[in-house]
Amino acid sequence: MDPRAKPLVVFAVLAALAWFETCRLGNPDPAPADAPEDQFSATRAITALHAVSLDQPHPVGTTAHDTVRDRVAAALRALDYTVDVQHVFACNAAATCGDVDNLIARRPGQAGGKAVVVAAHYDSVPAGPGASDDGTGMASALEIARAIRRDNLANPVVFLIDDGEEAGLLGAEGFVADAARSADAAFFINLEARGTSGTPYLFETSREQRWLVPVLARSLPHPVTTSLFATIYDQLPNDTDLTVFKRAERAGVNFAYIGGGTQYHTPLDNFADVDPGSVQRRGDQALALVRAFGAADLGEAAPGGAVWFDVFAAFLVWWPAGWTIAIIAIAFALLAVAIVRGRRTGRLTLRGAALGVASFVAALVVAAALGAVLAFLLGLQSRAALFSPYAAPKIAAAWLLGIAAAVAVAAVARRWVSFEAVFAGHALGWNAAALALAVTLPGASYLAVVPGLAMAALAAARTRWSIEELAASTGALVAAAIVLLPFVLVGYESLGDGSLAITAIMVGALSTTFAPLLADTARRLVLGCVALAAVLAIIGAAAPRASASHPRHASINYILDGDAGTARWQVDDPPRELRDAAPFEPAPRPVAPWLLAGGTPQIAPTQREPIAVPGVAVATVGSGDTRQVTLDVSSTRHAPRLLLTWRSDAPTVALKINGVTPPPRPARWRRFLAPGWNRIAILGPSAHIELTMRGNAPAEAIVTDASFGLPPSGAALVKARDAAGAVPVQNGDVTAVEHRLRW
Repeated sequence: MDPRAKPLVVFAVLAALAWFETCRLGNPDPAPADAPEDQFSATRAITALHAVSLDQPHPVGTTAHDTVRDRVAAALRALDYTVDVQHVFACNAAATCGDVDNLIARRPGQAGGKAVVVAAHYDSVPAGPGASDDGTGMASALEIARAIRRDNLANPVVFLIDDGEEAGLLGAEGFVADAARSADAAFFINLEARGTSGTPYLFETSREQRWLVPVLARSLPHPVTTSLFATIYDQLPNDTDLTVFKRAERAGVNFAYIGGGTQYHTPLDNFADVDPGSVQRRGDQALALVRAFGAADLGEAAPGGAVWFDVFAAFLVWWPAGWTIAIIAIAFALLAVAIVRGRRTGRLTLRGAALGVASFVAALVVAAALGAVLAFLLGLQSRAALFSPYAAPKIAAAWLLGIAAAVAVAAVARRWVSFEAVFAGHALGWNAAALALAVTLPGASYLAVVPGLAMAALAAARTRWSIEELAASTGALVAAAIVLLPFVLVGYESLGDGSLAITAIMVGALSTTFAPLLADTARRLVLGCVALAAVLAIIGAAAPRASASHPRHASINYILDGDAGTARWQVDDPPRELRDAAPFEPAPRPVAPWLLAGGTPQIAPTQREPIAVPGVAVATVGSGDTRQVTLDVSSTRHAPRLLLTWRSDAPTVALKINGVTPPPRPARWRRFLAPGWNRIAILGPSAHIELTMRGNAPAEAIVTDASFGLPPSGAALVKARDAAGAVPVQNGDVTAVEHRLRW
């Protein structure tokens, strides 16, 4: 074959695979309202969303929140479910506490025993309506409850529409702490969203997967899931309700879609931006699992991990985690055969194979370096948005740099050794990576096991039957693309601009499967890729960082120091229009000494509003080694949030809030407090706090009450933010009053 045609064939195959994977990740049309009664209909679910929820924020402690709670309870009762309203004061391990109302729905007459629990939350963040997070999850649970109400399942199905998830998973904490209500909850199917659109992923499972993955493999329609997602999520500080259920040693799975990340936790998470296709696909999958686990023996949850991945969203491939080392051993044996045969025929040498391994490692290093440079240069722009509305040029540049890195390094190796040597060396590199992953991150091992095994088999077959270089390279490319492309294609919507370096590395790894083939045209190919990547990077850098659908985030805080009588505005990275509307300091500075990181907004002084400071009554009992400190904290203006932070050389060894002791910190704990500081957050206008402290050293503390929205003097800033096209996020705009004390 003409060497100039080889890149065309390889890139045509790669483009076809990427196109096919993208098509398979697409969502179906929503089923109509008159779809069969036993099927999931996104049209019906979205109708239910409009009926039970509000297109406005409804965080815990608001009238809107109570309205949604009552409507959901009524909708479940209309489906002939009994609804138990669990009112509980709950705390999480970070000492965030509050009153929450969980809705626990059961169908009368169901069989007893271990139950499947469909879970979603009905509260929203203060900044947004939560139509997707988690209104569609709640509405999908209602649609599933309707679809199965005449099913005769072996296991009972319970619907937990919980509260306070956005405030710290409080509803889930309260549910598992109540043994009488949660004793039969054996398997959870959690419905979430981290955006407003996109493919729903089964992204998290409980840790003992060997028994449940076969059920997933048999039952999931169009599955999009891998053990890599579950492995990564277990390493991240992110949490959902399933985190709490897992800590309570319950099994389960978690579904979410993650497209439209800029709309997440903002006013744009509204009814209008709900994606019916995302709701349909997640609902189809959740309903299938409700029926599958409703018929399964939930007592079979034997220990043991698993490795799994979907193939073009068509079916799952899986194996017990303990098999991974054996699979890698088979691959190394095949490579040994290939190397022995290659040496006999003179096609390769041990030195050549070693150079091939070095080529594999160098390709990843160069791709990582180029990707890091790309991300750094693009990151020099304003932090206007994590998810750019015009990301395609940047993503394409990362792809091109990954390809260029692999081809350039392989071409250097090919100057001294044969295709067989470099190909075998790359296969050795893949399998060495597989072994390292099998030991450190077993759930991620398939990423290297599959390409490594395929390349080993192709290397052995090539030395036996003289398979063409192009056939061997494209075969290896297909194997690697099956496991790598899904992650590459969702990288940006998962991590935004932070994914560019990772994309370059993964595309570089993918390209090692065919890079040895392209040595004859490497110079022009590499120069072309780098030049085009540079052009695309410039286009990406010049493109707007925000748009109406991808707005900047800018929450405005009014902070009143109730003791000093001074007030200030606080905004993280304010847009120019906001900076022009108030005398913001040119650089951010720390304002929250209790935070380990962050808490560095830009500040602008402003007038003091006539707002009352929070009230605190302190009593101390005991001295010497141990003393008891009680604090009655209240917001005299009935603000819905309270925060107590304190530090002392006398450590706090125990605490209770309204008589409740927060649960112990889990093994995976994200430390967010600065050394020596403690924190309690209350969802409500008052709390009774009991501290046990060791020693008599004094404590300095700050009590803050907070309400949603701004005083009248904030109108000009809100107008300026609107002009900038920015929106509030998370807690939204907040008015807070600080009061300092000592005890």
